[in-house]
Amino acid sequence: MKKIIIVLSILVSSLGSNATINVVRVWDGYFQFVNPTFNGSNVTIQLGDTVEWLPLDIPTMVHTITSTNIPLGAAPFDQIWQAPADTFFQCIPTVVGFYEYECTPHAGPPYNMLGSINVIGDVTGLSGNSIIKNDLYIYPNPTTNFIYFKESVTNYTFKILTLNGKFILSGKTDDMVDISSLKSGIYLIEIVGDKPRKVKFIKQ
Repeated sequence: MKKIIIVLSILVSSLGSNATINVVRVWDGYFQFVNPTFNGSNVTIQLGDTVEWLPLDIPTMVHTITSTNIPLGAAPFDQIWQAPADTFFQCIPTVVGFYEYECTPHAGPPYNMLGSINVIGDVTGLSGNSIIKNDLYIYPNPTTNFIYFKESVTNYTFKILTLNGKFILSGKTDDMVDISSLKSGIYLIEIVGDKPRKVKFIKQ
C-alpha cells in the first residue's frame, strides 16, 4: 500500500503561531476513530491546523488511515497503522473543504471505522497556489438541529442536497437554517445570493 508522507517542516514555516494540533485517537478495541473534543470520529479544524492520529490503546491488528473523499486540489493520504504503540500520523490540510477517511480493512459493516475532517478558514498566513478559499462558513458541523452562518445571509435562498445532487429541502435563511427534519447523514447546503456557494455538513 502506497504511503504518502506529508512533510511538516515545509508547511509549518508558513503557518502563524495560532496553528494547533487536533488529536484523533485510533481505538483498536472498538474499531473507532475518536476525537476527544467531540467524542466522535469527526473533527472541524482551521486551515493550517494539524490533525494527528494517536493510539488510544495498544494496537493488536493493522488499521489504515486512508482518504476516500477529499476536496479538489487536496493531497490524498494512505497510512498503515500497526504496532508499535507509539506509531502516529500527522496531516496538515492545505485546502478548505470536507475530507472523509476510513480504515480500509474495517470500513464496512459491522465496524464502520470511518472519520471526517471539516477544514474551515481562509488563506491568511498561508502561501501557495494550491489553497482554495471557501467563503461560506457554517457551524456547528456536525450539527443536530440548526446551521448557523459566520456572515450575514439573511433572506437568502438556500437549498439542501444529498451528495448525489438529490434535492431535499429549500427555503429562506434567517442567519440560520432549521435542519431538524433531516435524517442523519452528509449533505450539501447551497446559498444562492450574489453567487451560489456550497458547503458540506453532517446531520447527526
